[in-house]
Amino acid sequence: MSEPIPGLDDLPSWKLRLLDRIQDTCAEHARVLQLGYPTYEPHSGSGEIPLQNWRTHLRALEADREEIVIHALAVGIGSAAIGQAHAAGQRGLRWGDSVGSPPTMPRGEDPVRAHMVEGIAADIWQLEHMAAIAAERRFGRPPSRIQHHPDAGEVEQYGRNMAALWNRANNVAHAIGLTAQERAELWGRDEAGWQKLTAVTVRGYDDDALVERWRAYAWPGIEHEVRRSIDTLPASRVAVDEPGAAPPAPHVLIDRATDALTITTSAEEGARAGIDETVDAAFAPDPVAAWDSEVSIEPEARPPEPGSSAGYER
Repeated sequence: MSEPIPGLDDLPSWKLRLLDRIQDTCAEHARVLQLGYPTYEPHSGSGEIPLQNWRTHLRALEADREEIVIHALAVGIGSAAIGQAHAAGQRGLRWGDSVGSPPTMPRGEDPVRAHMVEGIAADIWQLEHMAAIAAERRFGRPPSRIQHHPDAGEVEQYGRNMAALWNRANNVAHAIGLTAQERAELWGRDEAGWQKLTAVTVRGYDDDALVERWRAYAWPGIEHEVRRSIDTLPASRVAVDEPGAAPPAPHVLIDRATDALTITTSAEEGARAGIDETVDAAFAPDPVAAWDSEVSIEPEARPPEPGSSAGYER
């Protein structure tokens, strides 16, 4: 039985779900590593294909885990909680298997609404992450780290994807009537929050990782899928012009990310070292773990404007 994970009492359910996903992804990795190893068949010759499929599956789970951990750190979840969820997953425990993982949904909470809030959180995170990558491409040190020099069409599509994500987050927020506290939790990132976000994301990415994320976020299918999902939304319960009811527009997010990247202080290296320690702590192995083969701010309300006015120009 694992110890209760620290620092969970005041977390909203969408943040608990991030810990849930970290632990379950680690548990799935442990399961595939130990139990998913393919059986060699002599008639298959080298048998390289099933072996490569097994390894590809493991690498995909590792990449998923890394992205969720980065998200969790960037939204302020403590490294101790992340590390403990990670360690429990490595032991084959899924979220809910012990007292260390409380329910991700408080008693009495509407599950449909909770799912929609989680969706808003995912869209806001993707918008903030995209803003940081766009700012790093244009203003990061050294400049032009995205070496493939994206053409105007790719840059425009990146902006269209951000605009589509903003529209969905805004429409869902209005449809379910987010409270002021929920809006602050979801998109009220302050200056320190932006510096932390850029520290755990673009400042830590090498050039290849930055290019990969840029091109993944510039995929036209993002806009297609988001626009299709908007068509199924219920009618809004909140007036569209209610002050503070909308997330910050994409160009505002890019401006805030740019400020975080371009402001240099004498403590910048120390802050970077602190972030590195946080990430290391999140992935620290549990010293007593052993694998058992039996798997057990008031936001800006201006709508986005794709194109150069929204900050997407080359």
